[in-house]
Amino acid sequence: MTQSVKPLVIKQSAYLRVPNDVAELLDIMGAPTGAVELRIDEQGCALVYTFAKPTRTIIEEPEPVEVLVAAQ
Repeated sequence: MTQSVKPLVIKQSAYLRVPNDVAELLDIMGAPTGAVELRIDEQGCALVYTFAKPTRTIIEEPEPVEVLVAAQ
């Protein structure tokens, strides 16, 4: 999804606004941090933002072992 936005400049910083639906999606995903990749080529410059859901550590628990004892 490509969006066209005009940067908001305050003092020496520029901010890029995101549409409300994108902000809500990021909030739903619960991504605490994101990554920004800068791609420059002959046609221009692209900022690619990547947000991922936090992952839980998967702990494998051993399955219970059944011991069969022969009846005497």
